[in-house]
Amino acid sequence: MSFLDAVFKGVGFLASVAGAAVERVGAVVKQWGERLLYDFQVTYGANAQPRDTKETLNNLEVIDAEFVEIERKRQKDGGLTKRDKDRLEELNDLKKQEFDEYQKSQTIESAIEQVSNPDDYESTLLDTEKAHILQYQMGQIVLEKKCHNCGRPMFLQHKNRPDGSLFVLGDFFWSCTGYYEDNPAIKCTASQPFRTKDVGLLHKVDIPELNVTNSDLSIIYAQKSVQQSISKRVKDHIREKDEDILCKVHYVPMILREKKEHNGSVLDMFYLGCPHLGCKQVVKLKSPAQLAAFLKRKEGKGIFE
Repeated sequence: MSFLDAVFKGVGFLASVAGAAVERVGAVVKQWGERLLYDFQVTYGANAQPRDTKETLNNLEVIDAEFVEIERKRQKDGGLTKRDKDRLEELNDLKKQEFDEYQKSQTIESAIEQVSNPDDYESTLLDTEKAHILQYQMGQIVLEKKCHNCGRPMFLQHKNRPDGSLFVLGDFFWSCTGYYEDNPAIKCTASQPFRTKDVGLLHKVDIPELNVTNSDLSIIYAQKSVQQSISKRVKDHIREKDEDILCKVHYVPMILREKKEHNGSVLDMFYLGCPHLGCKQVVKLKSPAQLAAFLKRKEGKGIFE
């Protein structure tokens, strides 16, 4: 049985394919995309367009700014009026609604792009030598990947490898974004192992880092000149927003920062942090694939210049 497993915005589509038939990946994604667009047009009209994701993202930031202002009032006054408490609840509901719209719009945009430009994609069967493809997606809230327990979106995580050895597919797993919910009544700690067999990715052809092996990418990155170039380019974006990586608590774009203390390695220098004071949400850029993905999002090209 073949089915779409997840959508990685701007990169590609993850699919489970029976018998490791890599040629089936494109067909699975095509079928999913055409069905999604048909349902969208039936609901909203033949000429309807998805809501602009930048507009939705801006709405999320506006809602968040008001939320922050009320929280500052709480700290200053030692409490809130009933009116402010009610408004905080309204803002939380609005934020979740806008985030749902944000995901829907991104999903529709991804489907339109693939169905309209199928030649811009190629299929790859995932194995250990392609594990870096998953690292390329780290930090994103994944579209179309819902928690089996609560229905919230999930995201990719992986086990730590303190020895610095290359990751394998078995190191990755899915985690529910509900884990970061403050309310114990609706907190969700569900996780799901990543399938390590018969998994393919239909991805953009203009991402050369996905067309080499995990080992080759590490060898290329090991060149001193490559590391110096990456470090310089990434530093040019310090304190900039990454609009594709949202805080899983506040649903706002995370900010690129450089660690105050690091070991001198580029893989230990940079991270994305939530702009909220006191929020501990971070995405560490600790692999060549993650650095490549960040530079691709900001400059249109990764570590292969």
